[in-house]
Amino acid sequence: MKYILISFLLIFTSTCSTSKKSALTPKEYLNEAFVIVEKNSINKDSIHFQRIKKAAYAKLKEKDSIENCYPIIQSILKDLGDNHSLFMTKEQVNKWESTSLVGDNQNLITFSGKLLNKNIGYIHMKGFSSGDSISIQKYADSLQQQIKSIDNKNLNGWILDLRENTGGNCWPMLTGIGPLLENGVCGFFLDNNGQKSSWFYRDGESGINNKAITKISRQPYELLNGSNPIAILTGYQTASSGEVIATAFRNKSNTKSFGLNTAGLSTGNEIFKLSDGAIILLTTSIYVDRNGNVFGDKIRPDEIINFWYQSIGQPNDPVVKKAIDWIYGKN
Repeated sequence: MKYILISFLLIFTSTCSTSKKSALTPKEYLNEAFVIVEKNSINKDSIHFQRIKKAAYAKLKEKDSIENCYPIIQSILKDLGDNHSLFMTKEQVNKWESTSLVGDNQNLITFSGKLLNKNIGYIHMKGFSSGDSISIQKYADSLQQQIKSIDNKNLNGWILDLRENTGGNCWPMLTGIGPLLENGVCGFFLDNNGQKSSWFYRDGESGINNKAITKISRQPYELLNGSNPIAILTGYQTASSGEVIATAFRNKSNTKSFGLNTAGLSTGNEIFKLSDGAIILLTTSIYVDRNGNVFGDKIRPDEIINFWYQSIGQPNDPVVKKAIDWIYGKN
């Protein structure tokens, strides 16, 4: 979604503490935002909120509107220092929730797949930024179908290329790639209070703490050989929900990662709705892999392989070459 460059992890929708339906004053609107960030920010215990508040309220003018508060809230979120929290206007939210109604929905199928050397499955999985239920369903269904179309009894292994996965909505991505993940808990969100919430893939659906969020609309696909090795490729464009997928495969049996460190946005954003329909996507947690390793910053692959992004898709791609060698070495 180019117009807002979303690179966040969608967890679930939470309403803010106020339920007022009448129009708020600009100051009340900022108060509404501060209640959210002071209570829920991952960095809440290390932030000097009084200083941030003083600076924010000083920017208000006597005749300001709610819309004039938007850049102030963006400034507040920047001051939190998590480098991940975002603000979306009501109009941006409406577009994000209606991607199937504008343009070609096929443009949201941001992955491709093929056979390499006739016996290695390759999935190139970019980010997916949509909150539209139709688009989410199409993405998850299509990704599982792509995996099914490649899988065969002669396959030696899989390569999952996340080097251009800049993030978005993790749930359709987890659901779509589920056949490679297999059933079970594949990671956690760790909040400021030390509480863990698990994320999972199971029988065609993904979600949090056993609550399904995205589910495919057909029979879920299962790999013909679930023990085949899987190579995960990462780079500095692997961000946010892209890092969710990378984390989900960490310490999975017969899996190894190659490439460069990820972007360093391995933190979870939770949605908080403001009274005018705008939302704050606030960083409230950090990622933890299935073995309990805590991230929150760049994720280092198992084996560092330098590459140029221009090499992706080219015969001389050094990361793909290394992954293929590893897969053949496991057979």
